Amino acid sequence: MNKTIPTLFPTLAALLLAALCLLWPGQATALTVSKSMPLYARDMEFYYQRTHPEVLPGILRTFDAQGVLAQGEKRLMVAAFLAEALRRDPSARHRLLPPPDTLSRNGRFTLAWMIHLAGLPDEESLLAGLLTPEDAPLPNQIRNSPALLAQWDIYAEKSVLQMYWAAFLASGDTAYLDSIINAALRYARLNARGRQREEAFPVCAAAAASLYELAPRHAAVQARIEQALEGCSGPEADTLRIILRRKSPSGV
Repeated sequence: MNKTIPTLFPTLAALLLAALCLLWPGQATALTVSKSMPLYARDMEFYYQRTHPEVLPGILRTFDAQGVLAQGEKRLMVAAFLAEALRRDPSARHRLLPPPDTLSRNGRFTLAWMIHLAGLPDEESLLAGLLTPEDAPLPNQIRNSPALLAQWDIYAEKSVLQMYWAAFLASGDTAYLDSIINAALRYARLNARGRQREEAFPVCAAAAASLYELAPRHAAVQARIEQALEGCSGPEADTLRIILRRKSPSGV
């Protein structure tokens, strides 16, 4: 089994970094990206290590201007990041609201999700001022979604996994990270039992792959995986060792 897991990881390993635009597809596209894009992406990735709310408007404006928010998954990821940052530091609100006139429709949608996920008490009035009748059915989608990200099912789809990563990067809250690690452990169990066709398997595999990619970049992620490894054995332990790039006790 050890030999089959690494072949899966490279197909998914760039999941989070690509979503943050640290890995931009194609040289021609890269030439059109603002020089600030990688810097804002880095600010986002390491925000929990040094919270500096002054960068939040720049993240929103730059990602919007470069078309990143045109994709629904990335809108939700950025919204989850901004919402978690706002939950941790309510004083950052004035930096993001009211929204700048330069935001596109996708930028407004991102802010709408941020408002909901941040649990702002005046959500209804904010959404009314931000969205228009032409923006339907988004208001209903937002109202029918949990305001707490922890209540979103991480196994539902990969976009929720990305939202959990975004919330962790904004706050350093290990509750989000633990959910991702648990999904990776579920991948190990499903893979060992030959249950790759199970509905949750792609998300679980993506969780393992994202940990494999990000653990070397984040000491906090690596430390949490090491803690999880202490209580694991069998396929789960094998998977965590691969993520940590360690050999098994047998040397295999």
